Amino acid sequence: MSIEDKRSVVGIYRHPDAWMDACRAVRARGVKGLEGWAPFPVHGMDDALGIKRSFIGRPVLAALIIGAVLGFFMQYWMMKVDWPLIIGGKPFNSWPQYVVITFEAGILCGALTNFMLALGTSNLRPQLHNQLWRDDLGDDAFAVAVPLLSANPGEAELRQMLAVTGAEEIEIYDTSADTLAGLSRAERQQPIVAAPQGEQTHG
Repeated sequence: MSIEDKRSVVGIYRHPDAWMDACRAVRARGVKGLEGWAPFPVHGMDDALGIKRSFIGRPVLAALIIGAVLGFFMQYWMMKVDWPLIIGGKPFNSWPQYVVITFEAGILCGALTNFMLALGTSNLRPQLHNQLWRDDLGDDAFAVAVPLLSANPGEAELRQMLAVTGAEEIEIYDTSADTLAGLSRAERQQPIVAAPQGEQTHG
């Protein structure tokens, strides 16, 4: 997959339902590298844009379990091996008192792992230029951008495709940075699965 043009054909919508329906319709045509912008999170937008579930949950769970185990054995070593004390006649290894610290150690390790992975994979590092290429994208506009990749239809066909989906405005924008970053995402984009005959999908 290569870039023929550093521009993208962008359709602007004013309602989230129309925007997500358009994303699904465009993806159903086999378009690659689809990108979407919304002024606020919309339930189901990940599925509409073909974004797979994040991998972060598994390493975070692993870090949480490891942190909890280490927290438990840290207390065991302190209370039974390093500095054993008889407290209220209880045995040295009185494990019920370890529950709180065990829980907190696991949460701490999981939260730190989540933060570092999210920061590293979301490209949220400070940048000199992070201005949106259209001001109302942070206000009331929903946008879907289709990069002019060799695997995608031409500009005229893309304009017609977006017009059929009800786009209120169709423009050409230079989104080269997002297009370049989106090439790997295009490879991972989930395809639309056709519903069996007699069944309808609802957004």
